[in-house]
Amino acid sequence: MSLMYPSVDELLNKVDSRYKLIALASKRAKELEELPRLKDELLKLKREEKPTDRDKKQIQEIAAQLETLVGPTLDNYKSVKPIGRALEEINAGNVQIDPVNKDKIED
Repeated sequence: MSLMYPSVDELLNKVDSRYKLIALASKRAKELEELPRLKDELLKLKREEKPTDRDKKQIQEIAAQLETLVGPTLDNYKSVKPIGRALEEINAGNVQIDPVNKDKIED
């Protein structure tokens, strides 16, 4: 039987409810998955010899999305999966619920 790292008890010292922990970890894991995909897509579009207007618009949209995403916040992770990495970042105190957008997490 393998133990979860970081433990739920450790994580609940950082986030005050299991529900908020799950919502925060899920959102962060999606960001960690999305970042390399968007970078690859942007690179492919920029390599086009004759980009169409649609390609140019997509480049702008992807670039705007990339500006809102934060890359990995730890140098080393024990987990290879995005959800595990998100939990590690939460445990390290690198990911917190944004008080301005708190309602979005709690919905």
